[in-house]
Amino acid sequence: MTMKNTRTYKHQHGAALLVSLIILVVMTLLGVSSMRTSVMEEKMAGNMRDNELAFQAAEAALRAAEKHIKDNIISTTAFDNDGSDGLYDNSDERIWENINWTNADSLEYTGFDSTTTTGVNVSSAPRYVIQHLTSVGSASAKLNQSNYGQGTGAGEVQAFTITARGTGGSDNAVVYLQSTYGKRL
Repeated sequence: MTMKNTRTYKHQHGAALLVSLIILVVMTLLGVSSMRTSVMEEKMAGNMRDNELAFQAAEAALRAAEKHIKDNIISTTAFDNDGSDGLYDNSDERIWENINWTNADSLEYTGFDSTTTTGVNVSSAPRYVIQHLTSVGSASAKLNQSNYGQGTGAGEVQAFTITARGTGGSDNAVVYLQSTYGKRL
């Protein structure tokens, strides 16, 4: 007695193949979305780093300008409206908006550049300008008690505005900082 192989095949429609292809497409879309999110987060972190470098560079230039005033400025005669040496008078309140920050219109702070041993890599050295604003007052007993400005002179307290510019790892990240500094001359 021989048995016949009598298997009957039902007609298949390929539903498993269709479901697995749909799942594969969904998984691919999730993977691509995750990659885009990771790339975007990496760009944001890089931009924040550049901005922080620019801020630190501008802060260093600001402190250098304050030290420059404290150590080197003994009178206001060097301040003029052409600012060829980075020293401006009070003829223009917002002088820093019109400065070419890559030439002698501003002073360069060389203590913070890409050649330092700290590994800081800014695209250009921080720069600053100093603008003489006005005389605040005479060195009366009231001023001496208030401790306005820096220095030991008996003259008037001179007010200066310092504007510093720093860049990050690229010239796209730029930070400007300003402070007011007083010194008795």
